[in-house]
Amino acid sequence: MRSVFRDGEGHLRNGWKALGFLVPTFFLVGLLLWGWTLLPAAVKPFVPHPFLAFLGVMIGTLGALRLERQPLASLGISVGRGPARHLGAGVLGGMVLVGLVAVCGWAAGGYHLERAGSPQVTAVVKAAWLMLGVGLFEEALFHGYFFQRIIRGLGTFWAQVIVSLVFCLAHPFNTQMEVPTRIVAMLTTFLAGWMLGLCYLRTRHLALPVGVHMGWNWFLSVMGFGVSGNESHGWWTPVFHGRPEWLSGGAYGLEASVFSVGVLALAVVGLTRWKGSAARDGHLQREDPSLASNA
Repeated sequence: MRSVFRDGEGHLRNGWKALGFLVPTFFLVGLLLWGWTLLPAAVKPFVPHPFLAFLGVMIGTLGALRLERQPLASLGISVGRGPARHLGAGVLGGMVLVGLVAVCGWAAGGYHLERAGSPQVTAVVKAAWLMLGVGLFEEALFHGYFFQRIIRGLGTFWAQVIVSLVFCLAHPFNTQMEVPTRIVAMLTTFLAGWMLGLCYLRTRHLALPVGVHMGWNWFLSVMGFGVSGNESHGWWTPVFHGRPEWLSGGAYGLEASVFSVGVLALAVVGLTRWKGSAARDGHLQREDPSLASNA
């Protein structure tokens, strides 16, 4: 059994490390979300679910790193001017990407936007806070310890494939959606996972993918579109013109629009060609095929 669980140097294989991280982390996240139900009603609005889920992931991450005697910064989780710049650039980039999708759908006659009856600044600010929590939780879970240990074990390409598939399958796809719409939504989500993985790989920090994730989701909600099938209320409301759902995205949101596939594919190509700050710092040299023996 030594060859199954241990490498030639007697170290636990990275695949088992990744799985060993997920099991207790899911338990911790579930426990914290259950604990939320016990909070006073007046407190619950100030503690969104994503932040509790993020806390659970961070506890699981710190536990896994402690066993390896590695610092949190080794995963690209830290604060400072550099991460702050990446976070801001990511938010802007995510907004630009989803804005391009919205413009394409509008130009194709899929919908038009009307100002909401009583737009509230507080609702938009709350949405930004919520989407920050979503970005922190999902990026720490999908592109933190789990992703990076799969990279050590199988290499970057297969880590991207595996994590992008898991990222896709972790999102809800209503069975009542038309089949073409569901296929487009799944392909969009897979490409989004690949793009966010590249954001980490090009910077070796989670700030950029967190920012892109937040900016995309937040601007979707500001425009009034659904966010991965979840209803939102922003400054505008989309009025659909009866075109196919796979073009406009329908109730699921722009992530089910074929234009999202095109925009995200272009983003993936651009990030693939961009060497990023990781190349300047020499971190890309860590992608060593010999590490595959640790899978």
